[in-house]
Amino acid sequence: MANLPELHLVQNRCGGTSLVYEGRAYKLKRAARKKYWRCSQDKKGCGGAVWTNLDVTTVIKRNDHIESCPVDEHLAYKMEKRAVLAQRSAEETKPIPAIYDEEASAASAEPSTSGHFPLFRRVRAAMYGHRAKRFPRLPEHRHDLVIPDQFKTTKSGEDFLLCQSNCRHILVFATGTNIRLLAACRTWGMDGTFKIVPQWYQQLFTIHAFVAGKLVPAVYCLCTGKDIGTYGYIFQALIDKAAVLEVDLNPDTIICDFETALIPAIRGYFPNTRVQGCYFHFCQAVHRKVGELGLKTRYRTEEPTKRKIRMLLATAFLPVPHVNTGVSLLEAGTTGNLSALFQYFRQEWMTDERLPLWN
Repeated sequence: MANLPELHLVQNRCGGTSLVYEGRAYKLKRAARKKYWRCSQDKKGCGGAVWTNLDVTTVIKRNDHIESCPVDEHLAYKMEKRAVLAQRSAEETKPIPAIYDEEASAASAEPSTSGHFPLFRRVRAAMYGHRAKRFPRLPEHRHDLVIPDQFKTTKSGEDFLLCQSNCRHILVFATGTNIRLLAACRTWGMDGTFKIVPQWYQQLFTIHAFVAGKLVPAVYCLCTGKDIGTYGYIFQALIDKAAVLEVDLNPDTIICDFETALIPAIRGYFPNTRVQGCYFHFCQAVHRKVGELGLKTRYRTEEPTKRKIRMLLATAFLPVPHVNTGVSLLEAGTTGNLSALFQYFRQEWMTDERLPLWN
């Protein structure tokens, strides 16, 4: 006896249930003594339909489809995987690309179906849409923002919203455990991102603790500015919380970028701490100037130019008294835009105040 086509009940994109039969999807239109399913392409003129018993185990009757109605023998598998991706996006806080990569990696272990796993570009919008449903909509105006209780605490019940400034429009998130972690660590890292922040806010400012050679995020701050007052408010909030917890915030070193407002704020609230400029941000700034001076092509194609610029960046590892000599040796014989790069380097990075920050 020949194998009968399988009937699959699969979650569809709207959250309902579709029937997949012989490579086509159907939506339930009516159920009485039997169930009547219409082709999902009915709005495109397809009159295909099937009738099944109530348990959806047997096809009782069927109507033919139009010739242009597509057939995909792997449709049930694709819809099942889309449903899994949607469910995980809605229920988990893991980044969307990470969820997709995990599911795609697991699917690749099955040679028969690995080539039919949905492409990320086809499920990306749906995954982010399901993720967005986890969170309440933002009000039209910032002063109407009310943070739900579930976002003020961690899953373990520990307070997470440390403080909220209505006048400065700053939100500081940190647990008591994280404050104690900062107190126990001798080196912190600070950084701000401006690209990925909710509307109304200018930056997400974060403070990290160096633990066993790794950066561990401890404090998250949503800010509408990046001035000394903003950073001062954040640091004072942390110091006040530390006092309540009976711990001291007094790191030996804070590594940060070269933002003009951040460094004096750090020195004002942590006067015994050494401020160290981030080497990555230092290199990024110099390479940005390389681009502004039109040296990118020479950097990519001329080995002597590339070597000289890379050695210039490496002066960060020279003892401070030897930096000027090292830069002078590299600068000798330079002309044109390359000479201009060295002039910029001396003016921007070799002042008495700046040099100790990046070296």
